[in-house]
Amino acid sequence: MGILTIKPEFEISQCRRTTFAFLAILVLLLSVYANTFHSSWHFDDEPNILENKGIHLTELNWKNIQNTFFASLGGTGEIYRPVACFTFAINHYLGKNRVFGYHVFNLAVHFFASIFLFLFIYLTLNLPLLKARYGPNSYFIAFLAAVFWAINPIQTQAITYIVQRMASLAGMFYIMGMYFYLKARIATKNPLKAGHYFMCIICGFLAIGSKENAAMFPISILIFDLFLIQGITKTNIKKTSVILVAMILVPLTAALILKGFSVFDLKHLISSYGHRSFTLSERLLTEPRVILFYISLLFYPMPTRLCIAHDISPSHSLIDPPTTLLAILFILTVLALVTIKSKKWPLVSYCILFFFLNHLIEASIFPLELVFEHRNYIPSMLFFVPIIILIIKGMETYSKKTLQVSFCLFLILVLVGFGHSTFIRNAIWKTEESLWLDAVDKYPASARAHHNLGRYYANTNQKEKAIDEYKLALNQARGTHGETHHMTHYNLGLVYHSMNLESDAESHLLKAIEIFPRYADAYNNLSIVVAEQGRYGEAYDYLITSLTYDRNSPLAHNNLGYILIKQDRIEEAISELQQALELDKDYRTSLHNLGIAYNHKGDLQAAARCFRSVLDKDPKALFTQLYLAYTYVCMGKSEAAQLLLSHCYDLLSSERLYEALKIYQQEDPFQELPPRKIILPMLGKIYLEKAGSLDQMGKALLNGLE
Repeated sequence: MGILTIKPEFEISQCRRTTFAFLAILVLLLSVYANTFHSSWHFDDEPNILENKGIHLTELNWKNIQNTFFASLGGTGEIYRPVACFTFAINHYLGKNRVFGYHVFNLAVHFFASIFLFLFIYLTLNLPLLKARYGPNSYFIAFLAAVFWAINPIQTQAITYIVQRMASLAGMFYIMGMYFYLKARIATKNPLKAGHYFMCIICGFLAIGSKENAAMFPISILIFDLFLIQGITKTNIKKTSVILVAMILVPLTAALILKGFSVFDLKHLISSYGHRSFTLSERLLTEPRVILFYISLLFYPMPTRLCIAHDISPSHSLIDPPTTLLAILFILTVLALVTIKSKKWPLVSYCILFFFLNHLIEASIFPLELVFEHRNYIPSMLFFVPIIILIIKGMETYSKKTLQVSFCLFLILVLVGFGHSTFIRNAIWKTEESLWLDAVDKYPASARAHHNLGRYYANTNQKEKAIDEYKLALNQARGTHGETHHMTHYNLGLVYHSMNLESDAESHLLKAIEIFPRYADAYNNLSIVVAEQGRYGEAYDYLITSLTYDRNSPLAHNNLGYILIKQDRIEEAISELQQALELDKDYRTSLHNLGIAYNHKGDLQAAARCFRSVLDKDPKALFTQLYLAYTYVCMGKSEAAQLLLSHCYDLLSSERLYEALKIYQQEDPFQELPPRKIILPMLGKIYLEKAGSLDQMGKALLNGLE
């Protein structure tokens, strides 16, 4: 293959070649991701980052850092992707919810992943088993394979979509671990070898701590060692098989000791598919088709083929649809060829096995969604190595300069095409609206696309548009992504509630419960709808049901506490509100309501403490100020109350105070307010005093002109 090396590699120092590769990759990535640094948050970013209080660091100390390791969704306190969550916490600490820092970090992760991929491939091609065949062009192969992977548009979901840092971070540590393992295997000095092995182990744990699909890391290394370092012989296969069996049996034995035979609980696994519109068997039948779809995207990643929510129908049997059996046969044939030819083509065989092996977890029995582009981040790392080798082989076979120039032009055009497509695809990620409009355009029959577009419109107060999209979602078949119609009915109910259309709101929330009887949030919001109509008994029942299905909801405990106040069950109300604060110590509404409960109980000191705690967190909390003023009056501190309200007037705009008057007039049954006969005269006195002082100031100014 020396014909391709116009200037022999040994004439250029390794440092210069490596530096060029690093800079070239950096420039290319900055070029194709230049339009992403201000791309907005998207739907899964909310629960994982924006609403995940476990990662909202206010100060850096070991206790707070430890808390980020357990920032699981729903606040269950379980360890959850601690490495990724810790990086989100650092981003939040430095820049709060500003997206720029998160995007810079994501792109930096992708850059380092690309660099270590290049280094890993380059070292691999120069192993004793491969050097004679690939060594002369190892730099060229490694560089192009890394670049093709790095700028492929399919990677945008793992990079531009902020929360999918979990996938890219796992990929970075995964390839770093493989690089350090290779460095350890070729090291000649024991201290250096030990250091590289140590780094490999650390990177492996960090990869799995970023996302669980990196659990295939040790198996990838084991097969790599067999194929490309030891060489495929009967003795080596036997030795490797023993290690592989041990790698499977040891964690399985540990799981059996810790959890018993519940690890084989197939009934529980099947029941976990309850929120999906497909079964376990349908998922297993569908995934071969999905993997072939991924391969087609890697080869032909046009922006028109990429989407946040591919709507692929499940396979119901081997022949429904017929492509199911064809996909399974194709994959089995490829794996059989790889096995047969692994001794002759060890590198190509390993790259193919690497792709399928690292899709194994997310394409197996777990009740995950059927398809997501970011799942290709690790599996596709070596995808382009055989393709670049094939191109070089073609250039070697056809030695005419015109054909070689044609091959080079082809490579350049493909790279330009990939880069341009990545830039175009990234533009779609600019806003939540553009992302879901793109999905609706590509999959107009997708319930999920319409549902999430409706959710965006609802969040941006475009209520009529939201209703239209939600209704379109309800007109589609149940989607495969987990959004059954119960979620759409629920969100539609929230929109109607915000428009004071209580009958429609109640109807849709009841429909959500009819479809999904364990829907805790729907019961909770139903309690609000009926409580606002004074139906406190029904509200109480709904909240008890909500807490039956979700005991860890501070909102439900708070609402139940408020309903108990309205039912004059003060001790029970205090207990519920304290539980809400145990679940969320910064929940100001619960603290405010606890103050009201203590006020009703007659414990005015405790009530005042609660109200002051709220005001410490939010000095402009209008209704807390009003209730604290009322509490002071009850304590015989009328002057303190008047001073507080005067300070309230100075702190807030007159419009905010007028808001209090309007709410007093509405007499909202779900808004507890201090008695009007006490608060309104005090506010009126302050207005008159302020008006008098303004009148005097006006006269003084006019007199000054004379």
